[in-house]
Formats: sequence, structure tokens, C-alpha cells
Amino acid sequence: MTSLTDFLPTTELGRLTPAQRRLIVEQALLVLEQNYALLPFKVARYGINPLQRLRLLQQRLGRDGDPELEWRMHRELLDVFNSLRDLHTRYTLPVPFNGVAVFLPFLLKEFTEDGRRRYLVSRRQAGQPELDDPSFRFGVEVTHWNGVPIARAIERFGEGLPGANADARHARAVQMFTVRSLAFAAPPDEEWITLGYRDAGDQPRETRMTWSATPIETATGSTADTPLGVDVEGAQLARLRAELFAPAALAGRPAADSPEVVPVEPELTTVFEARRVAVGGRTIGHLRIRTFMPTASGIVGFVREFARLLTALPPDGLVLDVRGNGGGAVVAAELCLQALTARPVEPEPAQFAVTALNLRLCRTNDSLRPWLKSMDQSLECGAPYTAGIPFTEREWLEAVPQSYSGPIVLLTDARCYSATDIFAAGFQDNGIGRVLGADGNTGAGGGNVWQLGDLIGALAGQNDSPFRALPLGAGLSLVIRRMLRVGANAGTPLEDYGVVPDEVHHSTRRDILEDDADLMAAAAELLEKSPPRRFDVTLSEAGGSITAVLTVLGADRADFEVDGRPRYSADLNGPGPIEVANCGGARLVRVRGYDKGDLVALRTFTRRGETLQPLETLAD
Repeated sequence: MTSLTDFLPTTELGRLTPAQRRLIVEQALLVLEQNYALLPFKVARYGINPLQRLRLLQQRLGRDGDPELEWRMHRELLDVFNSLRDLHTRYTLPVPFNGVAVFLPFLLKEFTEDGRRRYLVSRRQAGQPELDDPSFRFGVEVTHWNGVPIARAIERFGEGLPGANADARHARAVQMFTVRSLAFAAPPDEEWITLGYRDAGDQPRETRMTWSATPIETATGSTADTPLGVDVEGAQLARLRAELFAPAALAGRPAADSPEVVPVEPELTTVFEARRVAVGGRTIGHLRIRTFMPTASGIVGFVREFARLLTALPPDGLVLDVRGNGGGAVVAAELCLQALTARPVEPEPAQFAVTALNLRLCRTNDSLRPWLKSMDQSLECGAPYTAGIPFTEREWLEAVPQSYSGPIVLLTDARCYSATDIFAAGFQDNGIGRVLGADGNTGAGGGNVWQLGDLIGALAGQNDSPFRALPLGAGLSLVIRRMLRVGANAGTPLEDYGVVPDEVHHSTRRDILEDDADLMAAAAELLEKSPPRRFDVTLSEAGGSITAVLTVLGADRADFEVDGRPRYSADLNGPGPIEVANCGGARLVRVRGYDKGDLVALRTFTRRGETLQPLETLAD
């Protein structure tokens, strides 16, 4: 760790040869023109011409011998990619910028009061003594940044960020205002800043702070085999913020000795957080999903733990919290949706842009073959996109049992991105519950991201492959397939439009200081508007018949399916058991609950040994 002042002299120009500079621009032009799924959409929506800008840059790079040209090239590339307003499709600077972040020793959180956005210090750097200014601590309100009102300073910073809508750019600006990666942006213009704030006694004060530079973990490995939708920069910065401000969290969150906390499997304590919350005279569940990126247990382990936690939480209402979740594996997100509903989840389809190079990718890679026929036909007839084909297959969804049947509210914000956008869209499109937003939209990142290395690997061994590795750790990422919504929003692109919540709750001062107290109260009010529902079923066998005992609330009918065939339908108008005759030796029993004709609950039983046992987690 060093100061920004000391770091900048190490970034001398002239590291790249003229040929290397040209290679970077040539590859950027290639992937945007031939592989980027959203180019026509972005050009039309924002009135931009990124391809022409890159061609002009190519021409200027023919003038060798100017060392200043290197940094102008980086700035132009950053500006071209930022003009797409797509956090998936980025230019990554080479070393020494790649792998370095800059930060100030505090974090900000925003709240709304008296109709104005205001900002509190939410954390100071871990382990740092506050000898420089003991009054600058958690909870004080920041008012000015180098003499500019803080709200205006954040607004101006957000104007240059690539978020897909105004809410996303603003949330990004707050998130990155004091912690920034130099792999995706130029260093701050100032080497230190003067902060104006109001202390605990509401007295105006000023303090001066210096930007520091520190190593940051960079993305590695392929993203092609497991379809990912993830904000790479956001994930890197989230880990850095944890290292700087909450290092204990990286070791996992040990189960607290409290009846309110539901223990999480050790491997997934940085992914899930579950607790019981008393609010409004009732106890509800609060389940936080911080990422959809699977750990060593893979997607199956991820979904199994999600389903297990659902069954351990109170049945009378669930607040499912994905605020700040930057995405991960698309399949993990959509399988988790199926655990929340009895109805079959309709997964979101993905489309390629139709180009000759994308056709070549589909012909040479087995994982892309489902799109091959449509790609071939579309290229012949001039269609801009292939057919939409989901990543998540129907048989995978059928293996996931419904694990929660009570009312559910989904909490979102403008930092929900990528696979989390897909999760929120699927939650809304499949009618699972109501969405409560801390912002007026999600991050609106609707695509499957690949790195340049994935494109190189996809044509590995072919001598005429046009893809080339970039020098000195420079990189390119892009949306290789765009996602479309389903249900009532069928065919609408998720990119840019995002998921608009049913209701919005702007954070309050009390939310920051008292663990989201007002937000949880607002979520509980929404849960009250949904009908309560229970559907507990136990089965026993005797004499070739199955006897079912049901404890239900909010259901008036139960249908029994045995080994794939409908066998019996019963009105739930009394407490007595239900007998289904002539079912001896059944291997699979599904009991579906209906409310006024709508499917609202599903319980699945499979034979294990001599008895039928409830299927409570993801089937093998």
C-alpha cells in the first residue's frame, strides 16, 4: 500500500510498443463489431458510433513516436466503452493500472431526508487509529468534497460511469466514490481531498485525506463453460472493501449464538445470511443473497443450501434481499427461483447477434450448438438476432422442489446486476411476489459476459482465428448473449430497462444507523398485503393406499399425482386425512395445492427404501 502521489511516477509511458497499441484497438474493434450482442441496441438508444471512433483511433495510432499517445489511447478506449453504458462490456487497462485500486479510508452511505439526498460515513478503515481527526467517525454527515456540495460531486462523478440507467449510474457513483479500480478508469485528478462534514454535535468541520493505492485481486479463468452474468469490477471492489473495512467478513460469518440467526454452511457464509426478524407484531424471515457466484460446492451445493435455509425460516413471510448483489451464475439464480414457487419457472432466453464470426463460434463449440440452426438461418435472411434459448433446462428446474410457500417480498437496489437482474426479472415475470426497491430500478445488466480469453479459447487450434491475446494484462470483456424477459414482459430486453420495483423505499438515516429498521418495516407492510399461506403435507402407506394429512392455510384444493399420473383431487373443507387408493409401491408423489384455481403450493415425495420421503432439497 502506498499513496497515489508515490504510485503515479511508476506508471511511466512507453510501456507498449506501437504494434501492441494497434493490436489492442484492432481486437476492440473486432469484438464489438462481430461478437457484441448489444451493439445495434446501444447505437440506436444512445446515438453513438463506437466503431467509427475506434477506426479513427486506429488511424491516429499509425503516427508512431509519440509517448503521450499511449495514455490518450487508454482514455479514448475507456470513453468508447463507457459510452456503451454496459458494465459487462469493458476495456481493462494493462499493468501497472490493472491490479491496482485507489481508496480513501472511509465509505459513504446515502439516505433521503427532507427531500434531499444526504450522506453519512458508514465505515472507517479497519484498524486505523483516528488520531488525525477523532471527530470524523461512523454516522457523521459529509457535506462537501473539495468545496463542492457532496451530492453535486457524486452526481458529476456518476455522469462518466457506464451504468445502464440513471439509478444505476448514481448507485455506482456512491459505491465507487471512495474506492476505485484503476483497471477500468483513470486515476483521480486530485491526490488529496478536503472533506466538509458535520460532527456528532452538528458542528461544521473540515478534514483532509490522501488517496492511497493498493493491490486488488484481478479476474482470472474462463467464463464460457458456466454461463455467467457478473459485474467483474463490482465484484473486485466488493472484495477490496471487505479487506479494507471488514476483514473479518472474508473469513465467513460464524453462526451467532442467537435464536434469531439461522446458521449457514461454513463454505457459504460469505454468500448467504439468514435470520428471524420481529417486526410489526410478527416474526418473518430475512434471507440475504450477496452473490450468485458458486463456491467449491458448485451450483448444486448453492441451490441446496438456499432451499435448506428457506425451510428453516418462519413460514409467515420472507424478505429475500439481493441488494448489492453483482451477479454470478445464471443457472444458479434461476434454479433458486424455482424453490420459491409451485408453478414451473419460465427461464429467460438468450440471443446472439447474428454475424459470420458468431456463426463460426457456434459451429465449433458444443455448448453453443443449441443456437447453431437459428444462427445459420438468421444469417441467410438478414435477421439481427438468433432465436432466444434459455441457459437453464426444464429438467433441471423440475428437480428443484418448492421450499417456501408463504408470502415473499424481494428487496432490490440499483447495484443489483447481471444474474441478479435476471433473478429479479424472473421473480417479477413469474409472479412469485412483490418487489420493493431501495432505488427506482435495478442495474439493468441483461447479458452473458465473456472475456477475450474465452473467444480465443473457443477457436483454439485454428490457425486462422482472428482473436489475439493483449499485452501486459490488458483485457476486453463483452456481452456475448443478451437476455430477454418472459411472462407479461416477454421479448423485452433486460439490458438498460432493468426491473422496476412495485414500490420504492428510499433509505433513511435510521436505516443506516439501526440496521435497515425502516426498510424492514416497509417490507413487512408489503407482506401483509399478500395472503398468508401454509401447505404442510405428511404421507403414510398402508394396504396399497396412501393417506395424506394436510395442514393448510390459503388453499382450497389438493391434487395428487402418482408416478406421473393424476390420481385424485380433494376439496380441503375439513381437517380429516385424505386417502388415495391403489397407490402401492409409488415411487414419486406430487401434491399440488390450489387457491381459487391458482396453483400456489407443491410438495414432492420420493421413495427412499420402504417409505415415501419429502423432497426438501435439490434432487441428484
